[in-house]
Amino acid sequence: MLKETTSPAERNKRGSYQILMRDKELMVLPLISGVIMALVAVVVVLGSSLGSESPGPALYLPLFLLYVLMYTIGIFFQAAVVAGATERMRGGDPTVGSALAAAWARLGPIVLWAVVAATVGMLLRAVQDRVGFLGKIVAGLAGVAWSLATFFIVPVLVLEDKSIGDSFTQSVTVFKRTWGETMMGGVGLGAAAFCAWLALFALVALLAMVVGPGAIVLLVAGAIVLGIFFSTLQGIYVASLYRYATEGLVPPGFDRTLLDNAFIPKS
Repeated sequence: MLKETTSPAERNKRGSYQILMRDKELMVLPLISGVIMALVAVVVVLGSSLGSESPGPALYLPLFLLYVLMYTIGIFFQAAVVAGATERMRGGDPTVGSALAAAWARLGPIVLWAVVAATVGMLLRAVQDRVGFLGKIVAGLAGVAWSLATFFIVPVLVLEDKSIGDSFTQSVTVFKRTWGETMMGGVGLGAAAFCAWLALFALVALLAMVVGPGAIVLLVAGAIVLGIFFSTLQGIYVASLYRYATEGLVPPGFDRTLLDNAFIPKS
């Protein structure tokens, strides 16, 4: 009998990949999100170029609303990916329509959370920009703590019928109950994404010596594909962690050991 040589980390990545391959249509969701965000950005740029207002306090509210809109779009489609992945892990057969319907049913809480997330994001950015080196350190630590506390906020928002306050509490509680209070960061898919991006840049650099500036087309196309692919995988991974943390079930293809060690303990 052959010995199993696949590492737990590889099995978890394979688990996310297997779900994605069974429901490739889920990759349409990050694509739609990116297109909508790009269109919003184009409209904003065109509008600002036609306007005569100079930067000042009067523009703070419109900028904040734009920030909230971008957050809403990103969270909404991430929630749709999580909903679709969870439907598959529970034995269903998700479609783009069913995933979007699940996110749409929770649009109100998603928008409210986008307001909260945008506010916190702008406050952390303000601290980084205006308080100097010490402020950057404080803001960085606060950002890590905020990211961990809200790691499961999207699954809670789309899968549970809870208010914003209860959703935040649920996210923190699920995290603490499963992984404790002494964690500093996640393992996730970062290493695989880094290798993929590195390979893309290396390939583009080689082609640039042959086809010149035309290689930029490959860079743009590759960046779009990788962005969509890993955004979808991340949504599936978060959904699998949330299912494991709340139901104690290990999705097919995943490894319990790595799910137990999905976050890095403080040294």
